[in-house]
Amino acid sequence: MAGAGWFCRVPGAVFETGAVVAGGPDRAPRVVVEEYPLPQQHEQVLRELTGGVRESADALRQGGGWTGAAGLEVALALDAAMARRGVRVRAVYPRALLAVPRYAAHLRQVSDAGVSVRVLDHVPHDLLVCDRQTACLTAEGAVEPGAGGPAPLVRIREPLLAASFVAIYESYWQRATPLSRTSAGPHHAQLGTREKAVIRLMTNGYSDDRIARRLGITTPDVQAVMTALMERLDAGSRFEAGYKLAREVDPRDL
Repeated sequence: MAGAGWFCRVPGAVFETGAVVAGGPDRAPRVVVEEYPLPQQHEQVLRELTGGVRESADALRQGGGWTGAAGLEVALALDAAMARRGVRVRAVYPRALLAVPRYAAHLRQVSDAGVSVRVLDHVPHDLLVCDRQTACLTAEGAVEPGAGGPAPLVRIREPLLAASFVAIYESYWQRATPLSRTSAGPHHAQLGTREKAVIRLMTNGYSDDRIARRLGITTPDVQAVMTALMERLDAGSRFEAGYKLAREVDPRDL
């Protein structure tokens, strides 16, 4: 297309695209796409990107590519740092990870760090959208068949394109299942009928005496149930026990 200037390759694996605008060639293009083919570049780019996030970070993570075995730990550290700053962090992982104990434990760690975690049957590729302005994803098709090695990391900086990635992400997020509603965790699996009843009434604000009357047991029985739950959850208070249970147990299961 004459005069459109859609693709201009710049040394250093940086691609700049966008329509030519008034003001001459010195005007910056509207779209910047940067490709980082080397594995050692990936963590550096992600640290730089997540370090500047102010409001939101939305991720799809396969558990491969830049979020392989070691990369998942890096992702956890970066996500936790953002959550501590008050950033809304969301992450979607493949449901299959829950079948591997160390990965299932990792997802619980991510959730405990303040990240909203969901799982999906199929996660197509790694993706990270920051502040709805910048997207990072793996360029799976850029690797020659049989070449081996991780796919390049691509960073796209342009609000309109980022908005498209946000829309794609939201479609996956809405179809994904919250971690708390997946197969029961170890604490949930061990809850008996009486424990579930006590928890349900406690979360509704009932006192120990009222719970005892409602269930036809004694107040010391109620207190014994709560003491056992606190010990099992390694909680120092009822509040902490309630917090931990809320993260693992779907209220509809009580």
